[in-house]
Amino acid sequence: MKSDRHLVPLKPAMGPNGACPHCASTEVTATGSWFPGIHVLGRYTCRSCGSSFVRDLPVSHALAHPVTATPQGQVLDPQQVPEWIRDAFQRGIRDLKADEVRIERRVFREHRRVVVLNTLDFLYGHVLLKLYNALHYIDRHPDLGLVVVLPRMYAWLIPDGVAEAWIVDLGLGRLQGWYPAIDRFVQERLAGYDEAYLAPAYSHPDVAGMDIARFTGVKAFDPDRFNTEPLHVTFVTREDRLWFRNPVTRFLHRACNRLGLRALSGPLVVGDQDRLVKATMRKVRRHDPSATFSVVGLGDARIRMNGVDDLRTRSMNVEVEKAWCTAYGRSQCVVGVHGSNMLLPTAHAGACIEILPRQRFENIVQDITVRYEGRAVLFHYRFVGDHATPTEVALHIRSLREHRPVFMRNNHELVF
Repeated sequence: MKSDRHLVPLKPAMGPNGACPHCASTEVTATGSWFPGIHVLGRYTCRSCGSSFVRDLPVSHALAHPVTATPQGQVLDPQQVPEWIRDAFQRGIRDLKADEVRIERRVFREHRRVVVLNTLDFLYGHVLLKLYNALHYIDRHPDLGLVVVLPRMYAWLIPDGVAEAWIVDLGLGRLQGWYPAIDRFVQERLAGYDEAYLAPAYSHPDVAGMDIARFTGVKAFDPDRFNTEPLHVTFVTREDRLWFRNPVTRFLHRACNRLGLRALSGPLVVGDQDRLVKATMRKVRRHDPSATFSVVGLGDARIRMNGVDDLRTRSMNVEVEKAWCTAYGRSQCVVGVHGSNMLLPTAHAGACIEILPRQRFENIVQDITVRYEGRAVLFHYRFVGDHATPTEVALHIRSLREHRPVFMRNNHELVF
């Protein structure tokens, strides 16, 4: 098979993965893989100095920040790895979880040659971004069966074309741990294949033009109908990623949290967030009286206005997920605070306005799914400050609607 930079060999033989951390020799032998959860590592022995070590295979965040450690868990390159990765790695390798882990194997089609896509992570968006990688292997490697490893809460997103799914019965929080039970399952399965590769599971794949319906079964908003469809806007709200009216409100809420008074401040700031959302709706309707809205998120449905579907709930299931995706798919625009699980909303909606707190500038664009290419990205994805007013947000919604025809007329793609 033609080599592919998007494949990491596992079987029948693992490929090279750097020099010995002790003597810098390249005379290193791979003795096997280790698959305890989020991390996928190789086990190595140096033929020159005789030392043994483990090292992250080039997968997901380890593509940029691979960790090398002794088998006992001492990180050997601590200065080369960000603290948040190094500390989590050391906790995991030194505190292996003895829990048995239920893993369901769903086989859709048998293959002797496979590529394994590990999407396991403890953050919702990280899992979804890794899962987006699946379409590359389904479409570009029909000769290989794609095996997707994912938490159970994502099983409804398995796309057609996957050969197998290994569905792990662990909540996201528990996936911070390292589980020998997961490794045992994987090694038993790998033994049954003639050839196996590991997918790098890029943490931020370029998915412009991706058909999100292949995952959710819900069609994305058709950009060609941006100005012909009645305006619909969806607000994505969370009670732990709040839209604050001003710096004082934010400071008081955080002070109350530190003093153990969250029960006092929480309802007040959540209620104020609803007032900001309702004020934005009213301002949008001053220029487009027929505009309709949806509100989604974990919380109580409290907004009762004509033309508003408040779909918030505290009990998630597949039906709720699909209802939310349907709301996104009929929306010219979605509005939400950075970190409000904006990946699926932006994968379906025609455009986005994200409220971006200043402490999250480093993470800009990481939590949205970019559907467009070129200058269209700059037009359709807009970022406002963490204390943006309803007037400012409404003006952006109005601009998206009113200025898009001129933008599309004046901007054309050329191939140079």
